[in-house]
Formats: sequence, C-alpha cells, structure tokens
Amino acid sequence: MLPLLKINLLPYREALLAKKKKEFQTVILGAILIGLGLACLGYFYTDNLIRSHEQRIIQLQNGIAKLDEEIAQITKLKEERQNFIERQQKVEELSNRRFEAAHIIDTLNILAPMGLYITSIEAQNPNTYIINGRAYSDSRTAAFMSALPGRLFGTPELLNIRRINNAQEFSIKVYINNVEDQIEEETNPNQSNTAESTTQDPNTDSQQNSHNATPSAASN
Repeated sequence: MLPLLKINLLPYREALLAKKKKEFQTVILGAILIGLGLACLGYFYTDNLIRSHEQRIIQLQNGIAKLDEEIAQITKLKEERQNFIERQQKVEELSNRRFEAAHIIDTLNILAPMGLYITSIEAQNPNTYIINGRAYSDSRTAAFMSALPGRLFGTPELLNIRRINNAQEFSIKVYINNVEDQIEEETNPNQSNTAESTTQDPNTDSQQNSHNATPSAASN
C-alpha cells in the first residue's frame, strides 16, 4: 500500500508574514513604551533639578537680602560711631580751648608791661590770634612784642599801630604753640618732682648707708 502524501493548501506564507508583522508591531510598541518611560523619567529628573536650583536661588537671594540689611545696619552703626567720635573730639577741643584761653590770658597778663593794656583778643584760626591793645609809648609796645616769643607764643607780627590822643593803639598777630603739653606740665608739676625725687632716692640711701657703715667699722 502506498503512503499518502500530505499537501498543505493553506496560505502559510501569508500567515508567516502576518506573524512577523505582529511581532514587529509588538517590538515597536514596546520600544515606544520604553522611550515614553525614559522620557518621563528624564522630564521628572530635570524638573526636580530645576526646582532644586530655583529653591537654592531663592535661598541665596534671601541670604543676600539679609546680608544687605546687616551691611546697612553696620554702615549706620559706623556713621553713628563716627558722629559720636566727632562730637567727643569737639567736646575735648572745647574743653582744651577753655583752658587754653585762660592760659593765654594769664600769660598775656604776665608779659604786658606797665602802661600797656590789652583791649581784645580775636581768634583767626585755632593757632592764630590777633591781640588788640593800647600803650602809652612805642617802647612799651616794643617791649611787649619782644617778650611774647617763648614756649606759648611764636614770633609776633605787628599789623597796625596808630596814635590816638596821648596813647597809641596796636594790633599784633601771634601764633600759638602747642598749649596742651604746657597746661599738663603746669597742672601736674608734682608728678615731675616726685619722679625726680624717686630717681634721687637710691643715691641718698647709698650715701646714708656708707655714712652709717664707717662709724661701725671704726668702732670695731
């Protein structure tokens, strides 16, 4: 008996193409889904980075604003400190000027000879004064100008002199030396004396010890 032959009359080629087409569509769909997933992950990642950077920028801006406020406060404190120092210097200057004026008047009272009177003292600047006065002769004015140069006053300059009746009026410009040191020396003369006495005490003690030692040696 002869074997039977099997003949496939179905369209297998179309079925194979349809299968491959379906597999291709599945692969493309999977690739599309994977791409969409990666795109979503990238979007969320970049979005988180942008938000974190924005928050950091906001924090930096807040910190800069706070530093600006502190800098403004520091600048204000510096200005107040400078104003306080200037006021303190003005007060010290006024106090020194008060003692200086008294010292100048006392010195002029001592230097003015008999027959010469000082009528006014005008300050042109902190170191220059105009002395106006009246004298009965030229010799008294000359003697007064020659007595002015010293520790307090510099070389005087005669600005104006005119005779009125039996007297003459004069104007003299003088320059003031450093008065503060002189006032301190005059107000604290005891400190220098005590310093000199303390420096001289060791010599006197050694001399006393030597005098005391000689009798004892002679007695032995």
